[in-house]
Amino acid sequence: MKDTLKLRYEVDPTEINYIDMIIKAYEGIGKVNVDHNKPGQIWIDVTKGTKKEVKEVMADLGQEFKVKLISEE
Repeated sequence: MKDTLKLRYEVDPTEINYIDMIIKAYEGIGKVNVDHNKPGQIWIDVTKGTKKEVKEVMADLGQEFKVKLISEE
């Protein structure tokens, strides 16, 4: 999709399911994808309109466990 951006994160692998549930709970702000070639890395598909909100949610989760923004594509 042209309007989709990717936020790539390094996270605690044991928390990926939790992250997915949190993002889903916000209904429509993003879609979590797992990079199976790089354990502990995920990317979240977002739009320009939801990018800021997703980054805020991930920053909040970073207070609980490892969450490191790697790139924005």
